[in-house]
Amino acid sequence: MSLDMRQFYQVFFEETEEHLANIEALLLRLDERQPSAGEVAEIFRAAHSIKGSSATFGFEDMAALTHELEDMLDRVRKGKLGLTRAMIDAGLEAVDVLRSLLDAHRGARQPDSGRAERLRQRLAALATQAPDGADRLQDHDDLRRYELVFNLTRVVAGSALLVGNMLDELGRLGELEIIERPSAQQPEGRWRVRLSTRAEESALRAVLELVTDPGALHLTRMPPDAPDPASSGGFAEEAEDGSYTLFQPFPPAGGREGRPAGEPPVGDAELSAPQPPLAESPPEAMSVASRPSADAWIRVGVDKVDQMIDLVGELVITRSILQEVASQVDTEVLDRLMHGLGLLERHTRALQESVMSIRMVSVSMVFGRFPRLVRELSARLGKRVRLQMEGEHNALDRGLVERIADPITHLVRNALDHGIEAPALRRAAGKPEEGRLVLRAAHQGSYILIQVEDDGAGLSRERILARAQARGLPVGEGMSDAEVWQLICEPGLSTADEISDLSGRGVGMDVVKRNVQALGGQLEIRSTPGRGTCIGVRLPLTLAIVDGLIVGIGSERYVLPFGFVTETLQVSPDAVVVVGGQARMIRVRGDYLPVIELGRLLGVPEAASDWCAGIMVVVEAHGMRAAVLVDSLIDQQQVVIKHLGDHFRRLPVFSAATVLGNGKVALIFDVAGLLERLRSGQTLAA
Repeated sequence: MSLDMRQFYQVFFEETEEHLANIEALLLRLDERQPSAGEVAEIFRAAHSIKGSSATFGFEDMAALTHELEDMLDRVRKGKLGLTRAMIDAGLEAVDVLRSLLDAHRGARQPDSGRAERLRQRLAALATQAPDGADRLQDHDDLRRYELVFNLTRVVAGSALLVGNMLDELGRLGELEIIERPSAQQPEGRWRVRLSTRAEESALRAVLELVTDPGALHLTRMPPDAPDPASSGGFAEEAEDGSYTLFQPFPPAGGREGRPAGEPPVGDAELSAPQPPLAESPPEAMSVASRPSADAWIRVGVDKVDQMIDLVGELVITRSILQEVASQVDTEVLDRLMHGLGLLERHTRALQESVMSIRMVSVSMVFGRFPRLVRELSARLGKRVRLQMEGEHNALDRGLVERIADPITHLVRNALDHGIEAPALRRAAGKPEEGRLVLRAAHQGSYILIQVEDDGAGLSRERILARAQARGLPVGEGMSDAEVWQLICEPGLSTADEISDLSGRGVGMDVVKRNVQALGGQLEIRSTPGRGTCIGVRLPLTLAIVDGLIVGIGSERYVLPFGFVTETLQVSPDAVVVVGGQARMIRVRGDYLPVIELGRLLGVPEAASDWCAGIMVVVEAHGMRAAVLVDSLIDQQQVVIKHLGDHFRRLPVFSAATVLGNGKVALIFDVAGLLERLRSGQTLAA
């Protein structure tokens, strides 16, 4: 029965994407003046994996292109060729072309075979150019020597092709010498080889752990002065093309080949020569435990994870309903019921956190695209920029990662184009010619803050205010810096030409802000003239479940996302002040805050209108603070976000809905949108 390879296509596509992302990241890290041998070897191994799997699945265009990339890297890896910027550029282009070919094989579009062929010829030319010793791999003379003793699995030992592949992989890591090999009668016998390489020990184990029996691999680091073996057995001699062949050549006259295991030694010299002791075998349990289990990882479709999250959300709602009912139960059984509810709450939260963690991915999925963007865009702008990334291993909901990538990309482009000055201007300002761009991610409670910070010229408060006033926007000299910086997010307000020759950030910032608000987040902007700008995007860790403050307005309940709430209070009559002869505000510890009467906004006649009788909830978003007036505070609890249907999306003050413990639907306020409408002077009416 023939094997249908199509069932494995999706695994191939995903693994190839991972290899390409790894190659791209490593190429961008390479220092062409002092390239790291380990990084070059890792790029080589990833390219080799793509080549092999592409050929296996019949994608010959990808295999042919990767073969040329592999050949070039192999010569660099072995010190036969110096690394150049042209090679790095060609490698990055190879990543782009391979991604394009991968999409084509998925059926997304037709492959550009002409571009692939031109690049293949370019890589071949780079691989055959004259060696340049100036850029050889660092630590060229610092070879590590290992002795490896192992037994292959029965499946591998019985396949000449698999054995050849294994030897080929080892040979590509360095100079391979076979000291002892199994006999043809006992193919599962012991192998003993020596390898001179610059690769790490983990690279050797990665080649052998999948083809050897558990506990049957012993690796020893040899001292530099260890004597060389008399000769390789020749079972896998290196061919002219750098590969290893399974055909055993005739031994040279007077020569001697390594003896198969189990065969008697030949000659007195061999009888009298002391055999070096093998390294003590570790316990088998240790060897097995140190190997990654093949069953430790599974690939699960995102739709299945989303379904699990929806079910957990329903469980959270059920818990709230039971808690609501428990508050009305007779006191005799209340204690037992509350104990059971406590267990349910604890287990539900543990299940919720476990399921949500499945959907969490590293922020590096966003940050990983920027080293190349910064490299190419800064070169095109004639600027020198050093990219620094911090906290990229923090986790974020996968759905957020996919939707926040474009806004962050826009912020990075703005920082490079309009923020960081040209070298001559930086010198004139007493700054180093090389600018600094920082991408930073950090958890803050149930939110994550992603910042894009540069050390450029900063924003001009005066020019922003002048431009906003000219456009008829409500501005005043008493505005805080945070409020002024938010003006750059007004549509069409602040292009580079209109605000500052160096530091304008208006193009598309309104789109960035809208996209961030749509994700339940907020935009934070800080800037110091002459020192730079930092733009932060604060997002909830997940789009599915959030902490909410349940408030009463009239007879209905509503939800304020807790991440926007800073405090709650009741005000005294002397805290109510009139500013400018007309606008009433409240004074909170020296700050004057505008008040949003949610009852009046929603048209609820029985809602509180007396500021001193109701409760003020202080909220903050986009650098602006305000107080919202509600009738009562009911509870703080986790709520499951239910997106509004098309009929309700025109309600500008709500972002979503949820089901409360009493079974009723409650609308969730769009706090960031409310404050934005208040700042821009729009009418606050639902």
